[in-house]
Amino acid sequence: MGLSIWVPADFYRELLAAVHEPVEEVMFVFTDPLIPGDPLRAAELYRVPSERFDRQSSYHVTLADDLRAEVIQRAARRGGSLVEAHTHLGPFPAAFSASDIAGLDEWVPHVRWRLGGSPYVALVLAETGFDALVWDRGTEPERLEALDVPGRGHLVPTGITLGRLAGHER
Repeated sequence: MGLSIWVPADFYRELLAAVHEPVEEVMFVFTDPLIPGDPLRAAELYRVPSERFDRQSSYHVTLADDLRAEVIQRAARRGGSLVEAHTHLGPFPAAFSASDIAGLDEWVPHVRWRLGGSPYVALVLAETGFDALVWDRGTEPERLEALDVPGRGHLVPTGITLGRLAGHER
């Protein structure tokens, strides 16, 4: 069984609300330390303000370097994992873009090293749902089992990105 994340309902509402903004948005969820066999527990949500982006448009975002360092330090102080969530605009199925994957390939090893190997989760949210990737046991992304949200239940990612990375579309 894979990793899942318990997310408070108010965090989930804020994540979904960001999908309706005119530009891509980025949020970070800081979790409590992982208890083996339990879901990650979301403990703090940080929505990146527009002035903390080097670039922010309807199809691409780049975070300021000082923000990246700050986010890693904050996660390290909490002793838990880091979950990155960003939005994609339009009526398209939720999936990571090629540029998202290239950025994650560069970013994730550094973050996991700085956080002592704790899991890293990336979410992409769209009007049609969400997709997710987890780096936990190795260097390749794995499937996130679900987001568990009170009042919403066990929400499963589209899995489109892992299908693409494995060489077959879903």
